[in-house]
Amino acid sequence: MRARKFVSVKRRTRRIDLAVLFATAINLCFLLTVAAGETFTGQAVNLKGGLEYVEYHTVEYKNGEVSRSETIYYDPNQQKIGELISEYSHGPQFGSYDFRDIRAQYEDGAEVKIDQIRLFRKEGPDNHVDAKILPKKPDQIVGQGFHQFIVHNLEPIAQGEILHVRLVFPSRLDQFKFRIRKRKIEGDTLYIRLEIDNWFLRLFAPHVDAEYDLRTRRLLRYVGISNLEDVSGKHKKVTITYSYKS
Repeated sequence: MRARKFVSVKRRTRRIDLAVLFATAINLCFLLTVAAGETFTGQAVNLKGGLEYVEYHTVEYKNGEVSRSETIYYDPNQQKIGELISEYSHGPQFGSYDFRDIRAQYEDGAEVKIDQIRLFRKEGPDNHVDAKILPKKPDQIVGQGFHQFIVHNLEPIAQGEILHVRLVFPSRLDQFKFRIRKRKIEGDTLYIRLEIDNWFLRLFAPHVDAEYDLRTRRLLRYVGISNLEDVSGKHKKVTITYSYKS
């Protein structure tokens, strides 16, 4: 396999579990690039097959480019438990966004500007907002821009290239180096793995797996830790399967 470095195109401070970082990276990236506007859903089930929540996604496009997206999360009783609003005025790879976990009363996000990215997080209604400024670089990926990055690079990934990027995490007020690589191809389905870039940490850290349809360039399935807390305050491992309207 060839490797290259790609250039251009939450939660609470006490948490150090890398699984949450992976979950945030993947769970904040469910967009389409094939229509002027589209809606789709994702059903997240736990390891026992029980429904944890449902995601409702709406994507808007302007002049052929993604301009805005909205994800609303509902529990099995159809109670709203979270939302994610994104806009892409600085390009699809740099998605400014605001994420809210209603049950956990937690919020974080990123505001992308011409030469910098402002990260922020708020751990509760009575807490102050923590913020940090990062210089904007061409190999960074912010929010749902992760999915757009994959969609634009499906062919090189399918051909075996390993892409090295820096994912921006407002939940940690920092950025981390990751790699994206092909696991396998079966039929028209490309199986992708997201994992930390450091080889030693990779021996111990969890990873995230995603499946893409090479024909439609759509995300089909995600397997990893949820970016939402459950009713007990835990981040469970989930499998999210996506359904698209024709």
